[in-house]
Amino acid sequence: MRRLLALLPLALVAALAPASAPAAEVGVHSENMSYVKNIPYPERNGGTPNFGTDIEFAELAGREYALAGSYKNGMQIVDITNPAEAATVATYDCGVTQGDVQVFRQADMPGRVFAGYASDTWGDGTSACYREAAALGFDVLKPDGTGKNGTFIVELTNPLAPETVSFVGVEQGTHNHSIHPSGNYLYNSNSDLITSVQPAIEIFDISNFAAPHKVTELALPTRPGLGTESHDITFNTAGDRAYSAALSQGVIVDTSNPAQPTIVSTFLDPSINVWHQMDPFTMTDAQGTRREFLIAEDEVAGAIGTGQCPNGGVHVYEVTGAMESNPQKVGYWNIDDVRPTDDPANSCTAHVFDIHEDEQVMTIAYYNGGVHVVDISGLMGIGLGSTQVGGAGMREIGSYRTDGSDGAGPADTWSAKAPRIDANGDFYLYGNDIARGLDIYKFSASAAPSESRGRWMTPAQAATFLSARPTVGLSRDTAFFCLLPPQS
Repeated sequence: MRRLLALLPLALVAALAPASAPAAEVGVHSENMSYVKNIPYPERNGGTPNFGTDIEFAELAGREYALAGSYKNGMQIVDITNPAEAATVATYDCGVTQGDVQVFRQADMPGRVFAGYASDTWGDGTSACYREAAALGFDVLKPDGTGKNGTFIVELTNPLAPETVSFVGVEQGTHNHSIHPSGNYLYNSNSDLITSVQPAIEIFDISNFAAPHKVTELALPTRPGLGTESHDITFNTAGDRAYSAALSQGVIVDTSNPAQPTIVSTFLDPSINVWHQMDPFTMTDAQGTRREFLIAEDEVAGAIGTGQCPNGGVHVYEVTGAMESNPQKVGYWNIDDVRPTDDPANSCTAHVFDIHEDEQVMTIAYYNGGVHVVDISGLMGIGLGSTQVGGAGMREIGSYRTDGSDGAGPADTWSAKAPRIDANGDFYLYGNDIARGLDIYKFSASAAPSESRGRWMTPAQAATFLSARPTVGLSRDTAFFCLLPPQS
């Protein structure tokens, strides 16, 4: 079943999109970042306006689109071919919580583009994605009439007419999901806390959309902490490795056979409260040595509001050669925006990031801390242990934190990503924001970089620094977050 919106001409659809705020300087920012516009999301399916979550991008029918997830309001399909004139042109109406987006293709269906859209803990059971999946023969309702959880697969080949083509039901829900580069396997991260008896990554064969099925579960070791289920998984480009941030541990997985993955190594870091995302990064140093790193982000207490900046930061490990079996921590980075948050209930912890390996740039969202652009080229100069080369590590080169002066509310940014970086270093950055919807920024490489470099520390320095801060625990009985005294 297609929505009426999909049948309207593009110009009319753009005209019907919610009005966006005019370009203005609406916050605190570095000289090299400017504000372009805001695109709010209308309330749907009993939710609240906006509530942006993950974001991905796709080139479709000769134009470029941002695919922005949300809580309950569906996936917003935004034409960003001209960022200054960006507008929502369609919505994949899917009333679910989480809205993790993964764009993929399959070799036996050339020219067609698909995306996974995640439902974690709640689904309304009545919005278009549920109706379309039911029409295809999928059982999508729980006994109480609400929607089952898992991942909807939507075809985006015609971006004005998104249409459900499959549904992968997952009893524990899909908090995040990752599609193998082949497009044939879905790795599910349910991110359950300490309630799971046997933590595992569920692997589904989705090569036949009409009959997706689970092929195996990769058991994860149980570790002390908030839980050891996978929260997020990233594949390398070749598809022979996957990297899971599994709440209380990092996990490296051999996915050479994606239907039967095996664990290469699991590792702990007591200075991380919640392993939320972990991505690989490869570079060649001045001596011509190819070096491989993992960048992991700590979402302290699941982004519970603690009223101050900053909280969780970014941890870096080297996994070159034999170190893959025993990753070596080489440093820690965080913003140095030390202040109260705009609201005591707001969080200011590292969250969804994106790495541009060729340009050696990372973009990252920090909830109330806004969006940040980070130069990671200095990782070439890092040493192990306490030995560091001058100027090595990571450093902030741009930032923008909206303050709500435009009436859209202060920053509460979930994800910050860019589809590309131009040859001159300029790019547009897209922040999907809980309070504001989609914010678009311009980074200008020729302008003066951020005066703040952030804090880069050696592992020893980071351990000392973080041990003096309150840690956050979780009661096994109550499942409530609580602040604990500093570590002794």
